[in-house]
Amino acid sequence: MDAREIVNTYYAAWQERAGDMSDVPLAAGFTFTGPVASFSDAAGFRAMAAEAGAALRSFRVRRQFTDGSLVCSIVDWELDPLPGLLTAAEILEVQDGQIVSGELIYDAEDLRRAMAAADE
Repeated sequence: MDAREIVNTYYAAWQERAGDMSDVPLAAGFTFTGPVASFSDAAGFRAMAAEAGAALRSFRVRRQFTDGSLVCSIVDWELDPLPGLLTAAEILEVQDGQIVSGELIYDAEDLRRAMAAADE
């Protein structure tokens, strides 16, 4: 599989399996950075994805660009308890048939507020 096909298994996990990343080829040392959470291994990321996936109302890849081992996707998603659509850019790096890193970029202020309200 090429980088885009591997990345699309990641997005299928969000779209079709509510964040179940068990079949996604994440490297054991997978690193992920985002505006709300960051992870330094695949196990932590998989646990978060399963939890977040339970709150996911919709997820779609709007655009996708590939540059060698990097795949950049523009994604739209809806997540409880937020009322609207979130748009993000995500950069995933693939090496030797596995996703080795990810970076998610979006304005997370509304999500942070909703998370804080839920904790009260």
